Amino acid sequence: MQDPIRCHCLCGRVQLHASQPPTNGAHCHCENCRRAHGAAFVSWLCFDADAVEVFAGEQEFATYVTETDAQRRFCTNCGTTLTFASERWPGSIDLAMANIIDPVPEVEWRHTYADRDPEWSKGLDGLKRCGGPDGMQPLP
Repeated sequence: MQDPIRCHCLCGRVQLHASQPPTNGAHCHCENCRRAHGAAFVSWLCFDADAVEVFAGEQEFATYVTETDAQRRFCTNCGTTLTFASERWPGSIDLAMANIIDPVPEVEWRHTYADRDPEWSKGLDGLKRCGGPDGMQPLP
């Protein structure tokens, strides 16, 4: 058995483990993902649902059911959204890439619902890249 791929919320109370590699990755641009995460899009790693288990913090792992019957699970202490599941993709569960703490194997990536980008996020790929201690130093 491979080492699990670990994921946890900001405060660390809710911890998840995936016992199998992801099936694919998606950068989702739908309005629900954007609003749930306060971001232009959300990067998800997709797994077989049977491969993902709550390792710690089950009592603080709550579920919000959207108007489309999708289940978004989050930590009640820090508010971090960790997972997404929907009957539109049965047997699959997505882990928010930003919360994964282990290296992950190469997967096929795609943009989903890219036709739903808000006008303000179009062309973000052309922005100047910065980094360093204050996040503002120009990068090549």
